[in-house]
Amino acid sequence: MFIFERMWRNKIKTNTKQIAGTESHETVSAIVEDDPVCFSRTLIRELRGATTDEKIRAIFSQSACYMPHEKLAEPKQVYAETKDIEIARKALEDMFRRDIKEYKNLSDAQVEDILNRGWGAAGLFVDGAIIATKIPSQFHEYFATEDPIQKKYYYCHCPRVKKELLEAVDLDSIYCNCGGGFYRDIWETITGEAVTITVLNNLFDGDDVCRFRIEFT
Repeated sequence: MFIFERMWRNKIKTNTKQIAGTESHETVSAIVEDDPVCFSRTLIRELRGATTDEKIRAIFSQSACYMPHEKLAEPKQVYAETKDIEIARKALEDMFRRDIKEYKNLSDAQVEDILNRGWGAAGLFVDGAIIATKIPSQFHEYFATEDPIQKKYYYCHCPRVKKELLEAVDLDSIYCNCGGGFYRDIWETITGEAVTITVLNNLFDGDDVCRFRIEFT
């Protein structure tokens, strides 16, 4: 089992105990499948028999991969000084613009197209909330193919399940709250307050993108 997979399963177990209790934790700890997709299917089925969908969404969200918090220092400081979500979002967008150009080897035109679509960490500010759409994980490969299945594979960020998109394997989309947790952590780190994440679109429901709504209290 890869180190990443082992670490992710440990997070799932820890968060299940904290959010859903000892009995649910024992149920999850008893799952033995090695294959990540088989494990995830069984995990969701067992959790559905043990707790509520609200708690399952929270378990996955808390088990997400996070942006390093030191990268959020600038927008966090901006928010501390202004208490303005949109100004902090623009600071996050500026940071994202600098990083993504080098990280993905993009042209200025490609970077601006990404930002105009609301792709990436900063998203777009809409009616008091942020609508954020994930950028294709393998950006250049994504735009180099016209095959819709290949596009989904190159779009997906999750190394645990993305290969299954090539085989059109079904997975309960409640799993994609893990992707939403990436954005939850960004904004809870910036604001120091809890935020609400809603999955609006995801690949396993047949959509072409993964899109999230971040709401502030």
